Amino acid sequence: MGLYGRDYARDDRTPWDRTENPRSITMTLIIINVVVFVVQLLFIVDFTDPETGQAIRNPTSGNIVKVSQLAEWGAVNKDTLLRPWMWWQLVTYGFLHDFQGVMHILFNMIGLFFFGRIVEQRIGRMEFLRFYLLAIVAGGIVGAVTNYIAFQTSGVMASTIGASGAVVATVILFACYYPNQEIYLMMVLPIKAWIAAVGFVAIDLLGAIGFVSGMGGANVAFTVHLAGAAIALAYYFQKWNLRWLAIESIADLPATLRKRARRAKLKIHDPDKKLAQDAEDADRILAKIHEFGESSLTSSERKTLERYSRRQREKRDQ
Repeated sequence: MGLYGRDYARDDRTPWDRTENPRSITMTLIIINVVVFVVQLLFIVDFTDPETGQAIRNPTSGNIVKVSQLAEWGAVNKDTLLRPWMWWQLVTYGFLHDFQGVMHILFNMIGLFFFGRIVEQRIGRMEFLRFYLLAIVAGGIVGAVTNYIAFQTSGVMASTIGASGAVVATVILFACYYPNQEIYLMMVLPIKAWIAAVGFVAIDLLGAIGFVSGMGGANVAFTVHLAGAAIALAYYFQKWNLRWLAIESIADLPATLRKRARRAKLKIHDPDKKLAQDAEDADRILAKIHEFGESSLTSSERKTLERYSRRQREKRDQ
């Protein structure tokens, strides 16, 4: 079957063809974050002393300190890693934000909106979702360790919330793919993407070692940002493909392991089956090129496509 005989290479589309514009994962993530932020506002209570039960007041303003029960429940803290039954907090913290103002969620969602859509188009919808969630989990682990160290060294009780780590990962990955793309810092100053990325990482490094603080005295999770940047750099330079993290791949893992064990015991050469598998793989790879471009292919997929093309040429020459 030639390239133009395949369904995805036809100009005429039918009602049975796949949707041209599936829902953007980036927009879905933004909607989820905003909805969770609104729900947080429904669970605001006074922060009380666990021993006396009395409300705690801000020593500067004298006002009673308010907290969101939802944020307290889902945030990463010093005990998160020590309690395996609480590991879900490594994901939930990334969808919670400071309810006392909109700047925290606003800046995160603006960054996700402008850079997430482009990265999503580059690597694919589900791959971007896996990348984003991996950055959240990595940031959560680092945040929990940071909170634990802070408590052990200075007795500071801290928790971590926010999508900043995953958003930083998205921005850094964008800069890796499009280093010379001009972006507007603070929506005003034009600057190359790679320069902005280096600047962000430098600020986070200085913040992590205590040389700079958050804007307006805000408690910025610099180490979580660095974790997100590290995930992005590793993803780009190591040419990761997170397809193995797909739910269907994890569900099929036991069957895959059993199949490999049987093949190790008894190897049967079946050329027809091999050719059929190569053709199926070629169809999938060509479909990926059609949807996301040739640059989205992994080195393994390129080799598979080259091998299939070579066999097709050999068949024609016989």
